Amino acid sequence: MADIVGMTMLHPGGLKATDRLAELCHIGEDSRVLDIACGKGTSVVYLARKYACEVVGIDIADHLIEQANELARKTGLEGRVSFRVADALGLPYHEDQFDTTFSQAILVLVGADAQKRKAIKEAMRVTKPGGHLSWLELSWKKQPPQEFFDKAVSQIYAACMLNVLTFDAWKKLFNEAGLMELETVILDMRFGNMPSMLSDEGLLNTAKVMFKWLTKTRIRKRMTTIDRFFRDNAEYFGYGLYVGRK
Repeated sequence: MADIVGMTMLHPGGLKATDRLAELCHIGEDSRVLDIACGKGTSVVYLARKYACEVVGIDIADHLIEQANELARKTGLEGRVSFRVADALGLPYHEDQFDTTFSQAILVLVGADAQKRKAIKEAMRVTKPGGHLSWLELSWKKQPPQEFFDKAVSQIYAACMLNVLTFDAWKKLFNEAGLMELETVILDMRFGNMPSMLSDEGLLNTAKVMFKWLTKTRIRKRMTTIDRFFRDNAEYFGYGLYVGRK
């Protein structure tokens, strides 16, 4: 979606959810934040601009980091944000470097529960004692049947949905990983929300996305199939904000 359609904000809840996560972490101008799997850097720039904090973004995809660096130059925030190519399962930082680690829709991409735990442990390692660790993750309201997963893989090619957990399972995973004072916010998914898209993407990029939808048959079919799948299975979809301390 990021590369083909051109959207910059792909996690559930958009920037409103990012804001809520930042508030739960008490991010302020003295905070040093690590955004794990930052993509094109949209959230990094947003946090630095709104909260006047220092933000480091990492992503495993070098072409996304290139776009993130370009965004930093365009917004004049190069002195407050930085980006590098890195893996969430092996962060290139020493222990106790960041006041907050910030992750949005990453754990479902790293794989099975063992890899999720490794990513959580890595985030904990680089977070300062007493610092906040936060995740925004797609979460099941109830466990979907096998038929749902078969369609997710065959119809919308979303094999990552095999790695999504229920709200209770996510909480158990974070608690077992050693997070203290875990706070969970349970939220509903909203689909096809144009005002939210305008807010997250801006008028210009929304217009570009809609132009592609109107003029590119392959993209229109793909987006329509995805939207239909989500709407037909809305009873399962939610997302959670999970915030704890080291």
